[in-house]
Amino acid sequence: MKKELSIFLTIALVFVAGCYAQNGAQQDKTTTPTTPGETGSDIETGETGQGEVKEFTIREHSFMLDPSTITVNKGDTVRITVINDQGTHDLNIDGYNEKTSVISAGDSEVIEFVADREGTFDMLCGVGNHREQGMEGTLIVQ
Repeated sequence: MKKELSIFLTIALVFVAGCYAQNGAQQDKTTTPTTPGETGSDIETGETGQGEVKEFTIREHSFMLDPSTITVNKGDTVRITVINDQGTHDLNIDGYNEKTSVISAGDSEVIEFVADREGTFDMLCGVGNHREQGMEGTLIVQ
């Protein structure tokens, strides 16, 4: 009887130790930093580690950007969906070297970048003289 009890206790102890080790490994896995795109990465949860993901929609029409000003914090990931309502336009963000291709009416394009520099940056349509006709705005990074 003592031998059977000893075997049972040994098996139970091994089982409990295995469960404890499995739980510890699972906790290590959830706290280990990952690179963007991997399962469990901060970008999938809407955070970048430094800042937040800020999403905007800018509509281009009648030689204007709507909205014409967007404000984010340094370190934020900026995701802008550019929708062209009429004509052909693009969107350039000076100082960040970010731009869309030339977008036809009814089409859209998304640009995404990390706002890693503070300041005020021009947003504009670079097609023809569209900027001079009012297609400009401001990105403020604080």
